Amino acid sequence: MDSGWCWQIEHVNRVNRGYVYSSSFISDEDAEAEFRARNPKVGPTRVVKFVSGRYERGWVKNVVAIGNASGFVEPLEATALSVIATRSALLSQTLMESGGNPTTFQVDQYNKHHGRIWDSIRDFLACHYRFNHHLRTPFWRHCQNETELGGARPFVEYYQEFGPTGVWGPTLIDSLCPFGTAGYLTILVGQKVPHRRPYVPGPRELETWAQMRRHNAEVARGAMTVAESLRALGVPVVTNQAQPTPIGSSVATR
Repeated sequence: MDSGWCWQIEHVNRVNRGYVYSSSFISDEDAEAEFRARNPKVGPTRVVKFVSGRYERGWVKNVVAIGNASGFVEPLEATALSVIATRSALLSQTLMESGGNPTTFQVDQYNKHHGRIWDSIRDFLACHYRFNHHLRTPFWRHCQNETELGGARPFVEYYQEFGPTGVWGPTLIDSLCPFGTAGYLTILVGQKVPHRRPYVPGPRELETWAQMRRHNAEVARGAMTVAESLRALGVPVVTNQAQPTPIGSSVATR
């Protein structure tokens, strides 16, 4: 998309699509027009505005903010549920540990955890924007030239020097980062970020890689289809595809 990105979530009876765009580069009306041009079957839309960021503290006195009440970056990596689960588990453990009377130390630690986990998500998402070169629209040129990497910078510089190696990666990102070294390598390799030490695998390594691919392909061929999975869950599957799949949408700004 010219000023952001689209998602697609397929359900049994509908397909949900949404457009996350920057209101600094496109109006709501033009965003909807672009969205509909690419999704002609779309039904009614709604604009969901949000501001990226987090509170300095998630726990203040007897109030604890969980999930989007404490912070929000954007849905690009679908982190909302994992953050809710992580923070809820930590809160319950803290209350159990303190016998229902948390100390100032525990609250401070909880708030430090709050800041670190949201900042690590923000840093990881920054790599998506900085190194995505598929489009050269004004929005994407701005992202490619101006996106601040924040805490991701040490890992990116390490990758640019040594390539896709994970030797020192775990020491360069926050231990609370939900994506880890594997996540960073996946996004940097996937977006073909250049590095200064290319590696040429030998014949034995290439054959090992080919064996792994063949194994994965065989496993995939033996897996259940979507229809089989739905039937196993007791969900009725419509086999008549004559009618178009209904599509719902949510057009979100950032």
